[in-house]
Formats: sequence, structure tokens, C-alpha cells
Amino acid sequence: MIKIGVVGRIESGDDQGKFVKVQELADEPPSYLVLTAADDAFMTEGGDEWVEDFESLRQFFEEARWVVSWENVG
Repeated sequence: MIKIGVVGRIESGDDQGKFVKVQELADEPPSYLVLTAADDAFMTEGGDEWVEDFESLRQFFEEARWVVSWENVG
């Protein structure tokens, strides 16, 4: 499951150990910004990727082989 607006920790796959947050952009239909960083405040070793729709977002997570823990991140 991909959660929008929630910080998660990448448990396995590319970028393992980093944090991720997906932001929904106000396009119609919505597009998404995927933020990654070494810390949960997104201040260090970070990056971002834009995807054009939810299907592209799902494929992005699949290609990165991400397993994300969305709960108890802190």
C-alpha cells in the first residue's frame, strides 16, 4: 500500500534505510512527488522524483522494489 502525505521508512529494495514521503500535486488528474532522504525530516541526502499519475507511482515503487514501513516512523 502506498500512503500519501505520510513518512515511511524503506525497509528493502533500492534506497533501503532511507525515508520516503509521497506528496500529491494539485494537477488534474493528480501527479505525485516522491521525496527520499536519509532522515525523517528530509534534510540530508535527499532527492525527489515526479510521476504523472497513480499508476506511474505504483510502477515507481515496484521498479525500486520498495517495501515501506508506514507506521511507527520517528
